[in-house]
Amino acid sequence: MERSSIQLVCGDLSVELLPEFGGRISSIVVKERNEWIAQPKGPLVTRAVGDKFIRPEVAGWDEMVPTTDACISLLDEQELPDHGEVWARSWDVVASNPCSATLRVQLTSRTLEFTRSTRLEEMLPGQWNIQLHYQMKNTGSVAVPAFWSCHPLIDAEGVEKVTVASITPMIQTAPLTGDVSQTYLPRDLAPNTSAEFWCDPDSEIDGVEILRSNGERMTLGWKLSEIPYFGIFIDNQEFRPDPVISPQPAIAHKVSERSAQLAERITILDPGQVKSWTLNIALTN
Repeated sequence: MERSSIQLVCGDLSVELLPEFGGRISSIVVKERNEWIAQPKGPLVTRAVGDKFIRPEVAGWDEMVPTTDACISLLDEQELPDHGEVWARSWDVVASNPCSATLRVQLTSRTLEFTRSTRLEEMLPGQWNIQLHYQMKNTGSVAVPAFWSCHPLIDAEGVEKVTVASITPMIQTAPLTGDVSQTYLPRDLAPNTSAEFWCDPDSEIDGVEILRSNGERMTLGWKLSEIPYFGIFIDNQEFRPDPVISPQPAIAHKVSERSAQLAERITILDPGQVKSWTLNIALTN
């Protein structure tokens, strides 16, 4: 498919969106600085719901709806696909102007309408904010679970420190054996391995900061009342040729609709009900 993109610009900050490729945020870059988002190593390929998420062009910032891990739903025993559905779908462009855009997709595996609005703002000289406002609406006639987790792949080159806003250690969920350093830096993992950590469901994590050695900083922040859960994935060339860091704020606990519902850590949307939340990305030089 021809790569159709939306370019958002606010001063020296530019953000690229790819509606046809899962609404992917494909670039976040400040002029004369390094790209934050990991780039694909080959051409983008049109994918279908049910395709494997780990593929040659895995990169960018995708959204995980209505699950991350493939699972069989407790709601209706439906098989939900690997890393959900919306990353493999083409999204509709609802609105677009030079510094903001709204994209939307209607799920087929769930009666859910999923919307993300992206808005850029320069706060002070050398400081920008990217606001991602999300909305999920149940357009059907029966109640359905509402699962979302973001899945950014942040280029780890030059990253010096990752700080998770938590006073308690994260829970290592992968690998299943052997303790892994909680620096959240790919360089501290063995080559060709990865690791994943998730918050204790009752912990209060409302942000994560990624600092580069040149002083550039990316901070993801959110309200606990809207986004109560958090996981982080680190890959040292197991799934991608370049190391990446993937902080994953979530509205349901851990990695599948099924596990979240079993733990009773997921919102159930009644017919017509809407759930909204906002994620802020602060960038400083």
